[in-house]
Amino acid sequence: MFRHALLFRRFFCPVMCLALSTLAIGMAQANALLQGVVTDQITGEPLAGVNVFVRNLRVGTTTDSSGQYQLRLPVGQVAIQFSAVGYRTHYEAFYLLDDTLLQVRLIEKIQQIQEVVVRSEALEQRLQSIEMSRVRLDIAELKKLPAVFGEADLIRGLLLQPGVSTVGEGAGGFNVRGGRVDQNLVLLDGAPLFSTSHLLGLYTGINPDVVDNATLYKAGVPAQYGGRLSSLLLVNTRAGNGEKLRVSGGLSPLASRVVVEGPLWREKLTFLVGGRAAYPNWILQSFPGDVRNSRAFFYDLNGKLLFRPNAHHRLALSYYRSLDTFRFPGDTLYFGTNNAASLQWNYLLNDALLFNVQATHSDNTTGLRGLRQAYEFTQQATIQQQEITAHFLYTPAPTHQVEGGLSGTHYAVRPGTVRPTHETSNVIPLDLPQEQAYEAAAHLSEEWRLSSRVTARGGVRYVWFQQIGPGVLYHYQPDRPRSRETLTDTTLYAAGAPMQRYGGWEPRLSVSIVLTPDASVKASYNRTRQYLHLISNTTAISPVDFWKVSSRYLPPQTADQFAVGVFRNFSENAFETSVEVYYKAMHSLVEYTNGARLLLNPLLETDLMRARGQAYGVELSVAKHRGHLTGHLSYTYSRTWVAVQTPFALQRIHDGQYYPAHVDRPHNLALTTQYPLGQGWTWTTTFVFTSGRPTTFPDGQYLLNQTVVFNYSQRNLDRIPPYHRLDVALQKDTRRAPDQPRYSTWNLSVYNLYARKNPYSIYFTRYNYAQTRAYRLSVLGTLIPSVTWNFHF
Repeated sequence: MFRHALLFRRFFCPVMCLALSTLAIGMAQANALLQGVVTDQITGEPLAGVNVFVRNLRVGTTTDSSGQYQLRLPVGQVAIQFSAVGYRTHYEAFYLLDDTLLQVRLIEKIQQIQEVVVRSEALEQRLQSIEMSRVRLDIAELKKLPAVFGEADLIRGLLLQPGVSTVGEGAGGFNVRGGRVDQNLVLLDGAPLFSTSHLLGLYTGINPDVVDNATLYKAGVPAQYGGRLSSLLLVNTRAGNGEKLRVSGGLSPLASRVVVEGPLWREKLTFLVGGRAAYPNWILQSFPGDVRNSRAFFYDLNGKLLFRPNAHHRLALSYYRSLDTFRFPGDTLYFGTNNAASLQWNYLLNDALLFNVQATHSDNTTGLRGLRQAYEFTQQATIQQQEITAHFLYTPAPTHQVEGGLSGTHYAVRPGTVRPTHETSNVIPLDLPQEQAYEAAAHLSEEWRLSSRVTARGGVRYVWFQQIGPGVLYHYQPDRPRSRETLTDTTLYAAGAPMQRYGGWEPRLSVSIVLTPDASVKASYNRTRQYLHLISNTTAISPVDFWKVSSRYLPPQTADQFAVGVFRNFSENAFETSVEVYYKAMHSLVEYTNGARLLLNPLLETDLMRARGQAYGVELSVAKHRGHLTGHLSYTYSRTWVAVQTPFALQRIHDGQYYPAHVDRPHNLALTTQYPLGQGWTWTTTFVFTSGRPTTFPDGQYLLNQTVVFNYSQRNLDRIPPYHRLDVALQKDTRRAPDQPRYSTWNLSVYNLYARKNPYSIYFTRYNYAQTRAYRLSVLGTLIPSVTWNFHF
C-alpha cells in the first residue's frame, strides 16, 4: 500500500496538477457571452440606454431599444453594474464559466433623483466611453421642470444643454452648434420627422408620455447615420406593459394626454396607444388685440406593437401622426400634417452577431387655405421618404466591436401646388413639377479598446445620390447672374431619367483617453453631407416653407467638424464637469438674394446663392448630483458666420466677407436647480440667458413717388436685445412605495416669473411723413401660470 501511495504521489499527482493548470489557463484565456434583457420591475417594459459596466474589467455597453445587451468577456470573476437615469443601480457578481443569460429588473427611484434633466450615462461609464458631445434626456425629470402652459417638452429640455439654441421664443425646431433647423436629423423609432413642432413652435410634436429615451448627438455621429449636417436626435417610444393593462395621462391648461398599454399575448406581444389633443382657443381669447380672434388646434397619435417570440427575435411596428391648424385674424388658415411609420426586425444570429432590418415611411404636408370670398384656394407643399436599412453588430471580443450595413432611400418632393377650393374662386391653378431622387449608402465602423486607458473608433460612410425625372432643367448665360433675362434654353427629362448625380465619403473618427479614474480627454472628427434642403428666408420655420432635393443648381451641403473635450468628476462623483471645444466648416449652404421670391417660383435657382460657413465655440457643463440641492449649469460661447460665394459683384453680401448668420447668438446660459421639500414635494427653478440674434435694421430712408421707403443695406449687422427669463415649479408625487401601481403627480409652475417682454423681433413703421417708430414683438411677454395633473392607473 505504501508503495502504491508513493507511485501515486510521484506520477499521478503531477499529471493531475498539470492538467488542472492547463485547464485553468485555458479557462482564463477563453471567452464567454453574457447577454440578457433589462426591464422595469413594475411595468416589465424593456429599458433602452441602460449602462452595463463590468467594474473589474473596465468594459461596458448599453442596452438597445429593446432592452437587450451582450458582452463577450473572459471566463472568470465578473462584477457588473446596471445603471440608468431615474433607476436604482443594480449590482451582480458571479463567476462566469460559460455563455450566460442574465435578466435584470431595475427599480425606479422615488426619492430625490440625482439628475436634474440630463445625464449622458453613468458617471464612470461617461468618463471611459468613446462617446462625446452626446446628451440623453431623462423624461421623468423633464416633467418636473417648469413648462409653458404646463406641458413637458423635449425640445425645451434640449435647449437647456450647451450647444443647443433657438432663434427665438416660440420658434419651431432647434439649432445645434451653429446649424440650421433643417440640418438636424430627428428619428422617431427610426423614421425621420420633417416637422417637430406644434402651434408654430410653442410645443414639440412628440408626446413625452410615449417616449422611452431621447439621445442627441452634437458630434461624433455614428457611421450608421447621415443625411444632415449638424446633429442626430434619436427618439424611441416605449414598448407596452408586458404584464397588465395600464392607463396613464395628464391634463393641462392647453392639452390633454392619454396612453393605454398592455399585453396582447403575455410576455410575447404588447401594445401601446397614445394620443394628445389641444384646446388653446380659450387662452387665445384672453390675449389683447387681434390675437383673441385667432383659432388653433393640434393633435398627435402614437402606436406601437412589439412581438418577442423568443430570445433571438424581436419585431416592432410603430406609427405616428399629427395635425396642426392655426388661423390668424383674417382670412387665412395654416395647416400641417405628419405621418411616420417603421417596421423593425432584430435577429440574434449567434453569440456574437446581431442583425437588424428596418423599413420606414415618412411624409409631411404644410400649406395654407385662403378663405376670402371669391378667392378660396388651397396651397400646399409635400415631401415623402421611404427607406430600407440593413445593419449588423459583431462583437468578437470584449475589446472589439464591428458595425456595418446598407441603406436605400427614395424621395418624392412637391414644392408647391395651388388649387381653387370653390367653383366661383378666381384663383388660377398652379402646379410646380414634382422632384424625385434616390440615395444609397454603405457604412462600416470599428471600435477597439487599445488598452485599459485608450479606446478608438473609426468609421466611414459612402453615399450615392441621384436626382431623376421627370423634370425640367433651365440653362442660363454662364457669364451673368441667373435670371429670367439670362435664360437661354431648357432640357426636358423623361420619367426615371438621371438628371444629376452626387456622391462622397463621410469619414468618422473618435478617440478617448482615460487620464485618471476621475478624468478623461476625448476627440472626434466627422464629415456629413445633406441632400435635402428646407427653403425658407424667414428666421423661424413657417407653414409656407418647403423642401427641395439636391439638383444641378442646388448641390449637397457638406460639413467637417472637429471637437475636443475634457471630462472630470470631483468629490467622488458628486460634481460632474466637462469642457468641449468645437470647430465646424460648412460648404454649399443655401442663401438668398435680396428680395428673393421663393414661394411658387418655377425659376427658384435665380433667387438662390451658394454660401460657405464656419462655426466655433466652447461649451461648459457643471452638474451637482449629491446633496439636497442638485442642479445643472451649462454655458456656451459660440459664433456662426456665413459668406456668400458668387463671382458677380451685384449679388455679393458684405463684399463676399463673413457676416453673422441668423442663428448666431454668442452667449447662452442655462441654470437648473432642484430641491426636495419632503413628503413627495420638489421645488425646481430654471433660468436662461441668451444673446440677441442678428437682424437687419433700416439705416436710412428715401422718397420714391411721394412715398417714404426704408433702406436696408447691411444684412445681420444689428441685434435684438438679449433674452432672459426665470421659471419656477412645485411638484407633488403621491407615491409612497416604488411598486405603487396607482398614483398621480401635480405640477404647479410659473413660466417667465418676472414677466419680461422678451423681444422676438423689432420692426419699424412710419410714424408720420418724416419720422419712423420701432416696435418690439414679444411672443410670450408675460408670466404664465399653469397646473398639470398626471395620472397612472
